[in-house]
Amino acid sequence: MLYVVGSGPSGISCAHALLSKGEQVTLLDAGIELEEDRKNILKKVGKPVNLSLFNKIKGNINPVAKDVLKLVYGSDYPYKEVKQHVPIKTVDTTCRPSFAKGGLSTVWGSSIMPCIDEDISDWPISIKDLKQYYNKVFSFMPLACNKDELADKFPLYADKTYDFHQSRQADLLMQRFKKHKSKLNKKGILFGSSRLAVNFSKCDYGGLCMYGCPYKLIYSSEFTLEELKKNKNFTYLPGIVVEKIIENNDNVQIICHELQSKHPKKFTCERIFLACGSILSTKIILSSLDKYDYPVTLKDSQHIHVPCIMINGASEVTKEKLHSLTQLYLEIFDKKISPYSIHAQIYTYNDLYKTFFKKKLGKLYNILQKPLELLMGRIIYIKFYLHSYSSSEMKLQLKKGNPDTVTISSAINKSTKQTIKKMTFKFLKNFRLLGFIPMTPMLKISKPGGANHYGCSFPMSANPKNNESDILGRPYGLKRTHIVDSSVLPSIPAQSITLTVMANAYRIGDTYKK
Repeated sequence: MLYVVGSGPSGISCAHALLSKGEQVTLLDAGIELEEDRKNILKKVGKPVNLSLFNKIKGNINPVAKDVLKLVYGSDYPYKEVKQHVPIKTVDTTCRPSFAKGGLSTVWGSSIMPCIDEDISDWPISIKDLKQYYNKVFSFMPLACNKDELADKFPLYADKTYDFHQSRQADLLMQRFKKHKSKLNKKGILFGSSRLAVNFSKCDYGGLCMYGCPYKLIYSSEFTLEELKKNKNFTYLPGIVVEKIIENNDNVQIICHELQSKHPKKFTCERIFLACGSILSTKIILSSLDKYDYPVTLKDSQHIHVPCIMINGASEVTKEKLHSLTQLYLEIFDKKISPYSIHAQIYTYNDLYKTFFKKKLGKLYNILQKPLELLMGRIIYIKFYLHSYSSSEMKLQLKKGNPDTVTISSAINKSTKQTIKKMTFKFLKNFRLLGFIPMTPMLKISKPGGANHYGCSFPMSANPKNNESDILGRPYGLKRTHIVDSSVLPSIPAQSITLTVMANAYRIGDTYKK
């Protein structure tokens, strides 16, 4: 019997691979779910959406807060109870591990992108090793995109894709990009449609994506978990928190406790695959190896928020039927800025713009509403992400106690701000080609960990030594324990890592040998 721990994207991808080989798999999971009262309302919202009903679970996102907590259906359940079982102390970082059924895929923005060889040159594997597993992942996860030239550099790897309608703001920008394609490409700027793990075939473009899709069209690994439950070789055990593992010659003992009662539990298996997310998997390994007060580095892909003004805007965007996820991608290749690519996601209008102005202007909003609606047709929002080479890091240590405590602090990369300045200047310098002007005074740099694009605590190596893993994710000194989440990545590319983590987890599950 093989055990997988965690039902997030990497755990489900690994379990899928193991079951495809005919293995017997038990998946242990904390498995916290959306509250029943919210589930019941969600079932009744109907199509088209009954907005008065959906508003009961829509929740309030404060776009002017310093640290915006993204909720789903008005609930913070993806983040609940972790610190009650695994105390975590953070200093100048934003890390939110999850005990949710489906992990952080329950609340993500669904942006997906493969890596390219240039950005993983320090890995012991290449895109050649991953490409068939990108395709395997797309056998159960949807890919929505508008096919374009970006695929020449970043292949789709999917046999089937879903089209989606872009917003009118995105259409205007894309027209401008295409008009200046040759000049942009010469400047190292590639462009194209966003790629989203969404089944748009049933979407009515109600713009509610930021709050949780009323029709559950945004992929969560929870969906695939429900499919895996139909396999006779699969067993799902929720309500379990794993503390550490003990390897023996012919088995692995899993030391854990029940989520609700905290009563101790123990399981024995042939082999274990850890997919708890980088912080929790790292904690389990450090505890298992008795490495207390031992500093471990977590690498991060930091992201930067910058509002921009379009040169030509769209009218009546507040009334437009659209989706509110990222609409367009820019991929920037400029060695003068970074030796690795920089990934930018363009967001057009969503109703959080209104919320922002209402909170900032108060009673003045009603007076200025009409000119503000015109302005909102020109505002776009860009998030750009840096490779871990150009990002700050985090230091994690495990402190012995009852229970043990995880401490995470930032380790600032002094070159990060300079990279950001160079990138924003590139946007400014090319504003006529791009069709937007960044409002640099409003630029915001995320704290390390803020985008949940971090890992590398036990990086894969062809010849692993202390604090590294082999190419099957086995930490040095362990033979029956595989980490399959981002903990084993040697570095973090700028593009969203979920797809690559899933592909690597599938690869490990598919290629390990007994």
